Amino acid sequence: MGIRGSKLQSFSQKYWIGKTDGGHRYSTEQWFQKYASELLAMLPFRGTLLDVGCGACQLTTYLAPEFEQVYAVDFSETMLATARQRIESRSLTNVKLLSGTAQKFPEVISSANVILSYQLLQYLTLTDFRQHLRECQRVLNGGGMVCAAMIPNSAQRDLYYQRQLIPNQQQFVGRMRRWIQLTRRRLIAHFQRNLLWDGIGNWFSQADIERIANESGFDVEFRNSWFYEYRFHALLTRKEL
Repeated sequence: MGIRGSKLQSFSQKYWIGKTDGGHRYSTEQWFQKYASELLAMLPFRGTLLDVGCGACQLTTYLAPEFEQVYAVDFSETMLATARQRIESRSLTNVKLLSGTAQKFPEVISSANVILSYQLLQYLTLTDFRQHLRECQRVLNGGGMVCAAMIPNSAQRDLYYQRQLIPNQQQFVGRMRRWIQLTRRRLIAHFQRNLLWDGIGNWFSQADIERIANESGFDVEFRNSWFYEYRFHALLTRKEL
């Protein structure tokens, strides 16, 4: 189920304050466009997009031409400032930047056809996710979709640790060394109270996401990520009455 309580949210906010880059696996314009193309392939709706946790709008600028209106929301003022420069440099006139969080959208937003959160859920608890979905219910238009993208899959956590944090070696000595290094990182993180020690935060199972989605009045469909082997996407639509 992952990390509980409000400490994760507070820790992640402190981490992202002052940042100007979203921290994608590959941070080039070519890859930003690829990440955006994956999202557009999953979203059959257009109209108004609400991009929650937009960061520096590195993907938003490639999504914006496909929508009539885009609300890009983030709590980090440095991210929003960087996003503003990026949007202006591309002469995008349909993107409105706003300060807000996943649990509390800006009041000016009253409706949206698509609500996107990209690599955001890992900084939330399941309780936070419930609050996020309540906000989504408030503004989502009929027939719209919520896309919780790039959710860290708890079933693939060991794969991530082996291939991303520590070299993947097959020999027994290599496996022992990998286990010792991983244990050392965890101990250091424990004493430093570093909730983002693995670069992720919270990991979720699809069963977790489906349960909360159903309780919140949504049906959910899952897709595997094209570019991250340890993440998945959740596509949520309102349950039919």
